[in-house]
Amino acid sequence: MGNNWKTVSTLIDTILDNRWFYILLTVLFILLAAILFKWNNNVDFSCPIDYNLFGTFGDFVGGILGTIFALLGTLMVVRTFRYQQSVTRDNKKQLETQRLNDLFFELIKLYQTEVNELCGQISRVRSYKQNEDATKSDKDTNKKMTIEKTEISYNDKDFFDYEKKRLQDGFRNRKSFQANSREALKYYMLFYIENRTKIAAYFRTIYRIYDLIDSSNLDEGVKKNYLKIMRAQLTESELFFIRYNAMSYYGANFIKYINKYHILKHLPALEMLEFKEWWEPLNNVEKMGLNIVFDNVKRQIYDAFSNDLDKKKTVYMKNVPKYSINITIKKQYDVCISLTIDTRKNNFSAEFMAFEKMTNKKIQQLFDCMIKEIFIFSNFNMFNVEEELEAYSVPITEKDKIVSINSGIRNVKEKPLCIAYKFKK
Repeated sequence: MGNNWKTVSTLIDTILDNRWFYILLTVLFILLAAILFKWNNNVDFSCPIDYNLFGTFGDFVGGILGTIFALLGTLMVVRTFRYQQSVTRDNKKQLETQRLNDLFFELIKLYQTEVNELCGQISRVRSYKQNEDATKSDKDTNKKMTIEKTEISYNDKDFFDYEKKRLQDGFRNRKSFQANSREALKYYMLFYIENRTKIAAYFRTIYRIYDLIDSSNLDEGVKKNYLKIMRAQLTESELFFIRYNAMSYYGANFIKYINKYHILKHLPALEMLEFKEWWEPLNNVEKMGLNIVFDNVKRQIYDAFSNDLDKKKTVYMKNVPKYSINITIKKQYDVCISLTIDTRKNNFSAEFMAFEKMTNKKIQQLFDCMIKEIFIFSNFNMFNVEEELEAYSVPITEKDKIVSINSGIRNVKEKPLCIAYKFKK
């Protein structure tokens, strides 16, 4: 109904702005009046002018035109009133936008202040390590931890970089990706408890910024500009801590904004604690290359889900002579990552150098964790029901020096998988 009225209103405005409308309307009604006046009256141009008759005609025409112009005048008044309303709304919107703009940049300043306070502290660093004297247990998660204090002075955003490095160095791998995820949260909570006074205010400020943008009445394009400004403030190390804080009770409310606005988009997967088993033996170049492979896989899956997935679809990534990665989406509920290795050829690509240090089984385990991270852990189990998901691995095969490695995930109830907030049903 609202859209129909808007269309009609726009049409009326267009007509009223056209001068030919008034000319044609005037001519039309004069002709109509003449026709109606002549009805049952014989006009003889050879006879003297009947002034009484023409006076009546004039009154007739004047009455009709007067009514018409009165109607047009009313329409113009209505239009003027609507225009004033529109100007008032625009002014109000501009005022609200200015207020939000001022508040947004005040919060940005507050965020920067919180960061400066964190990075300017002394004796804030904590290192975490397992107690080697703890009782041995079959369950690694039962191992005790000790906290070792170190004194240091920070500059710029070194606080986040240094603390991330501390957590990475102290973390110990567990037997499964899920166990690693639980252990990672435990390590983060140790950090949070030791730094709660300052770090809590930091996270609240970031949450407030995103809540302000999300709850505003701004156009989506304007919102994106604000979001880009905020995202540009965050370093990879900050994203690291935002990720683990969201996994905890204290950051649960922030999850909806992380998912909705893809805040962790630029967080390298091979920086996270859960993947230490794979990145620990790598140098920086190899780790960066593996991050690129991971990001490409995720992006290709994302792009594929943006299109029609009613039929089987295979996405061919940028491949090199030795390594070839394909993503097969059998249906909306089944995704498989395939790696083909031509062992007869050498690798000269930095992206795949990390694979040279891994066994085929290790690569498959990495892909198993990759696909779980993409569909489960990266969105904090908010897009897909974990109990309905089944991760699977196809036995590794080798034929004519060609190795084939396959890892996938499916919804056992054949419900469509979801990879991003925009695709959520």
